[in-house]
Amino acid sequence: MSIRIGFEVAGLATDGWLPDEPATAVLVRVPYGTPGLWPEAAAYAAAGYAVVLQDLRGRFRSPGDFVAGADETADGHATLDWIIGQPWSDGRVVLVGTGYEAYAAWCASGHPAVTAVVSRQPWPPTDSNLPIDGELWWRTEHGSGRVGHPGLTALAAAVTDLPLDDDELPERWPVEIRPWPPRRADTATAVQRVEQAVAACRVPSLHIGSWYCRSVAATLRHAVLAGDATCVVGGWVSPLTHDLSADCAIDVPVEPDPTALTLQWLTGSSGTSRALWLGSGTWRDGSPVPTPRPARTVLTGQPAVLTADPARLYPSLPHSADLTQLAGIPGVAVSERDGPLRYHGSASCQVTGRSDVPSQLVATLVQESPTGSRTVLTDGRAAVPAGVWTTEITFGPLTVDLPADHRMRLELTTSRYPRHPRPPAPATLTLDTVVLRAPIPEDR
Repeated sequence: MSIRIGFEVAGLATDGWLPDEPATAVLVRVPYGTPGLWPEAAAYAAAGYAVVLQDLRGRFRSPGDFVAGADETADGHATLDWIIGQPWSDGRVVLVGTGYEAYAAWCASGHPAVTAVVSRQPWPPTDSNLPIDGELWWRTEHGSGRVGHPGLTALAAAVTDLPLDDDELPERWPVEIRPWPPRRADTATAVQRVEQAVAACRVPSLHIGSWYCRSVAATLRHAVLAGDATCVVGGWVSPLTHDLSADCAIDVPVEPDPTALTLQWLTGSSGTSRALWLGSGTWRDGSPVPTPRPARTVLTGQPAVLTADPARLYPSLPHSADLTQLAGIPGVAVSERDGPLRYHGSASCQVTGRSDVPSQLVATLVQESPTGSRTVLTDGRAAVPAGVWTTEITFGPLTVDLPADHRMRLELTTSRYPRHPRPPAPATLTLDTVVLRAPIPEDR
């Protein structure tokens, strides 16, 4: 095995762990810089694979301009053509990637040399409500320019005098983040490109997702679209999700290492055949997605009145931060229930009410520990019209295993800034009924 760092393939900077005898190659095309993947590359190489890591066009050492969501097919295919022409290649290539790497992998997945695809927490996510804080972080630190800018988001936010959802923010932001504020349409073309590639995929694919990451809905959707999919969803944490705080109400999950899981799957030794893992076992053999569960009412709320004021916003905190520091802030309607509670899938909150002008409603599910620490599990947002309305906020897929000494909180607000945008105007929302329903396993 020889290691080559910094050579050129298809005009792009490339690193390789290259065997002495013909072998199947693992290709990862990277927008984040290749050194962070060297330990993973070494693991694949130790398992007998050739490994090729490549900086995407316009990123780090590769020339050109990087545009998030650009079609990566041509560069991917050119690199695959080069790989299968090498004496150390047996003509087969596995595409592997996390986040934007997975997007680049799917763009190239139609090449005839591809024998498998491993997609972890894929970009772009398909959720309808783009969190402003998460989108700003990604565009600032990973999605713009030639290199990454770790830590720049917090520094820039501390000195700007504009709200982060203001359309004039790009004029004062240190890197390019347009179009801004974020809209689902910003990534619509990229979403369609990936879904078409996944649906056309005729080789086995492994879809790894985290229920802490907003990409989980895309992970599940891709598993449905792909022809021969294995889907594993667990509690992995990473910069794509969040680092769990020491006082987090959620237990830090113990999960298999994703690289080890990938190698087990590639060698057929994982024992997971088209099954979804969500912490407590498989949903169903023969299907890569959950068996639909009956949605049952898990809590109801009392009537309440909320005031929306763009000048006095109910704040959000970084994911996994202890929410008890928000105690005493007005403008939140809370409904609670004690554990135990266990559900897998997407819960939904149905609210009936009325508003004097068009506004918005944010629903946040919070887990509270016996010590009183509170941590966000998931959230969602819906616009509401003036007059009488009924709205349903559907949360992202999630695994909840609430112990008997923990508590579930449903918090309804008109803002969670900066995660969600400011309400459009001052408003008064009267909430008449609140019902939270979740897919409860049939054996409970």
